Amino acid sequence: MSSTQTSRILLTDKAVKGVPFSTAKPQIVRDSKIAGFHLWVGKSTKTFRFQYETPRINGQRGSTMVEWLGEHPHASADEARAKALEIQALRARGEAIPRGLAVVPEAGPDAAAALTFRAAWEAYKGAITKEGKSIRTIADYQDKFDRHLTAWHDRPLASIKREDVVQEHAAVTERARQARAGQKYASGKYAANGTMRFGRAVWNHAKDELETPGLPERNPFRSGKLFHKEKPRNTGMGMADLPAWSAQLQALANPVRRELHLFMLLTGLRRTDVLTARWANFDPARPSLKLPSPKGGEDRAFELPLSTAQLECLERVREAGRTYYPEESKTWIFPAPGGHVAEVKEEGRQKLSHTGHALRHSFRTLAAAAGVDRLRLKILMNHSIDDDVTDAYANVPALFSSLLQAQETVSDFVMSNLTSATLTIQR
Repeated sequence: MSSTQTSRILLTDKAVKGVPFSTAKPQIVRDSKIAGFHLWVGKSTKTFRFQYETPRINGQRGSTMVEWLGEHPHASADEARAKALEIQALRARGEAIPRGLAVVPEAGPDAAAALTFRAAWEAYKGAITKEGKSIRTIADYQDKFDRHLTAWHDRPLASIKREDVVQEHAAVTERARQARAGQKYASGKYAANGTMRFGRAVWNHAKDELETPGLPERNPFRSGKLFHKEKPRNTGMGMADLPAWSAQLQALANPVRRELHLFMLLTGLRRTDVLTARWANFDPARPSLKLPSPKGGEDRAFELPLSTAQLECLERVREAGRTYYPEESKTWIFPAPGGHVAEVKEEGRQKLSHTGHALRHSFRTLAAAAGVDRLRLKILMNHSIDDDVTDAYANVPALFSSLLQAQETVSDFVMSNLTSATLTIQR
């Protein structure tokens, strides 16, 4: 699928708005003032781009490259033009072009052969960053790219066949056994499935959004019968498990870490949300803790109502933080030397049977045992309610008092089943 061109026009927001989407081949509309600056028009997107050639090497012509400058209307024509002029200036001075934006080869007969998996990932990363995907999600994708797909980094995307994906899925799974023998990777069935889901998303973006010609109709990363069957992990504690866990908790020497684990059990928050919690987002009067960028990014930001037991936990950790980490505790609720606590796992003799996500599972289990209804529990755990039309009608901010009541119910149930639940600061 090659592209067609129109006569040059001055690319302004008004002019770009008036350019119709392409119903067949992608269309290139070139700017009348800046050579190389143009608009790529597809079936549903209009993207500002800048085309240039890399320097000659040993008399050989350089490669034709394209810098993606932003999608209209999210990026304005003036913003894209400024970026194009900046690239022109860098090239005139002989300086390298920053790789902050996705760089992909120009579309044409050989576009599919030239678009590498690396370039496709950079383009997809730029797109999901713009739409507000969380830093953790993007970092997870980058980890899968760096660890599991190294052999495909510079491989043309179009050359990756279904057979290759099947073989790589099996290879990622096998690395779990290698990890037990001291190898580098600690992967398994879930990592293999997740890696292929990542590949599927990158491929779909190249096919549907970049409209890369030459890619097959079927995604080689499709699930089909490829993925391992996944089962929910039954790692949550029931009420009978709480006394033993509480005894383990009491044995921890570090008071900040004791309160960290208890707070995770009482709130059911995800690990990163707790570790990066700041005092600036704590409102003792309401009372609540704001989570501005949880899993799912800023669009999933929410305000967590805080029960009496949770407030007492925060009071204790604030005192402990000021005692042991006076500077760090000014910012972080769970401070550590140089910043905040970075790892929830306990080592050596002071181990806990349940940490991290297992405490989130425990909160879910104990909340059900305490009789909290499903809707309020989903909101407290910041799970999506959009899939259920009836739930989606709920005005979450207006439910704050009811959510706080549910939080008190869960906390009372948990604390009543903990042995020696009142934790003291060790000095």
